[in-house]
Amino acid sequence: MIRPGDRVVILLEDEETRFFAEVSEGKVLATHYGNLIMSSLVGMEYGSFVSLGFKGAYVLKPSLLDGVLSLKRSTQIVYPKDIAFITLNLDIKDGDIVYEAGTGTGVMTSVLSRMVGSSGRVVTYEKRSDFVRRARENVAALGKIDRVTFFPEDIENCNEENVADSFFLDVPDPLAVMGRAVSTLKGSGRICVLCPTTNQVQESIRRLGELGVVDIQMWEIMARNYKTNPDRLRPEDRMVGHTAYLVFGVKIKRRSRS
Repeated sequence: MIRPGDRVVILLEDEETRFFAEVSEGKVLATHYGNLIMSSLVGMEYGSFVSLGFKGAYVLKPSLLDGVLSLKRSTQIVYPKDIAFITLNLDIKDGDIVYEAGTGTGVMTSVLSRMVGSSGRVVTYEKRSDFVRRARENVAALGKIDRVTFFPEDIENCNEENVADSFFLDVPDPLAVMGRAVSTLKGSGRICVLCPTTNQVQESIRRLGELGVVDIQMWEIMARNYKTNPDRLRPEDRMVGHTAYLVFGVKIKRRSRS
């Protein structure tokens, strides 16, 4: 049942147009089809049919993906196609301790907070205090904020070592803080470094090897959506192309030399 404060997706009957909105008193979803008074949805069941001006629409419970794509962004976000691959390769699961730098808009923070379960923890660092404020709002809406510890400072100020099961590093200059990131990892802990350019990939691969990281891999993820009209099945006219290069590795304990 829909309650005040819930977020909903309004999907038009043609299934080609959707709106993401909050159900609250005085809020109106204004579209070129017509307006919808959001408080009128209170008490309805999800999946109900409503009128949006001269169009019919369905009221759906939003997914995490719906929320991510509708966010007000402080920074560029990690795209869903990359998020899925990152979390799988970092092997994030219930009870894990996951570190992150930087927090940015809080998309990855939200996803990670859902994945670590009630016994896990996400520790995230972000230098920009204005980004942290927006990220807190987004995590509260999309994730499990009670599982997240926010540090409005540089990851270089972190003094924890051998505590993290995984680390997601997404900062403008990953080389400058890579040593600090790796030091937080337990033995066999996993790291992902997000790099926008190939020269950063080359430098990251070299530096990770120097820091005792093995099984280093680099991936670029492509995904293509299709129009799902059974009579005109074809790719969408536009697609998200390159977003980032993903560099993964696993920390080991160095062998002592006799």
